[in-house]
Amino acid sequence: MAGRCFISLEGKTVYRSQEKDKGKYPNGPKCQLEGGKKFPLTLNPMGQGGYTSIQMKSCGQLEVVLATQDAESFCEWIRESWGVEPVSMEQPHGNQAVVKVFFDTLAQAQARRRKLPPQFALSSVQTMVCREEQWTTFWRHHFHTQDIGRRLRTVPVWETPPDRKRINLRIDPGLSFGTGGHFTTRFCLEELERACADLKPRSMLDAGTGSGILAIAAAKLGVGTIDAFDYDPVCVEKCAENAALNRLGRGRIRFYLGDVLKDGWQRRPADVVCANILTNILIEAAPALWRATKKRLILTGIREFEGDSVADAFVANGAREVLRDGDGEWCGIVLDRPKA
Repeated sequence: MAGRCFISLEGKTVYRSQEKDKGKYPNGPKCQLEGGKKFPLTLNPMGQGGYTSIQMKSCGQLEVVLATQDAESFCEWIRESWGVEPVSMEQPHGNQAVVKVFFDTLAQAQARRRKLPPQFALSSVQTMVCREEQWTTFWRHHFHTQDIGRRLRTVPVWETPPDRKRINLRIDPGLSFGTGGHFTTRFCLEELERACADLKPRSMLDAGTGSGILAIAAAKLGVGTIDAFDYDPVCVEKCAENAALNRLGRGRIRFYLGDVLKDGWQRRPADVVCANILTNILIEAAPALWRATKKRLILTGIREFEGDSVADAFVANGAREVLRDGDGEWCGIVLDRPKA
């Protein structure tokens, strides 16, 4: 995890940062539910990927206790085998870790419990319902106003923007969101801001929009035409609500339902395309995403060791890699169209 979180005996949280730039990205990765809904599993924080008002009242949780020394390899197995992002919590100097995995329903969590690998010595395994109210309290305690890049700032709905010196992005966080707390969302916001300054784009496409935070940022940065899609209808609904929170008129951003691995989402090419999606999906969708890009493509949701594979998939389609950055666990890539 980018910043593994420890739960101390007093119930407070501290971080052991593994980033190159300590303190800059203190939050851990998003958790992606098996059904596609995402939320950052950090104790500070979604970009892309949970809200008080999210219609979804609960999800299924699988909780495992095992030796601290086995936690990382167990998490790797979860990622590779199930395609979801677990969260690992430890007591400082303790010898046990608690790993939690979230699913759309309790039934899915129970089914996965029966498929846990035998090679790990698990001290305890249980499944339970994680209710919306628990996340409501969680977010209000841990998600606070954050400055991002040179001009942007994310602000949860229960806090007041300190001033108007930055562009305030109002966000109501929940089970399908991006707040800018996690490296991947922060990277996209910073690079979107840079693209707006350098390229003066007239259009933007947000593939896998989650909370809509990138599309909302693009609107506030002055991009004229913005399309944003997600394959989760709850996300699409919440995006419109988050746009309204930011006083963006109906239709200012066109949010719609779409799956990047299926036909139908490509309405029109955009000057700038953002895709905060998992690696295997980015690679499979590379030709389509590149066809949708006129000038610049911003990619993240990529584990750092997978960066070359993702870059190669897009370079093979004619892209030119111009920037890559990471925090030791996650990375982001910026690709441009070669100049004629």
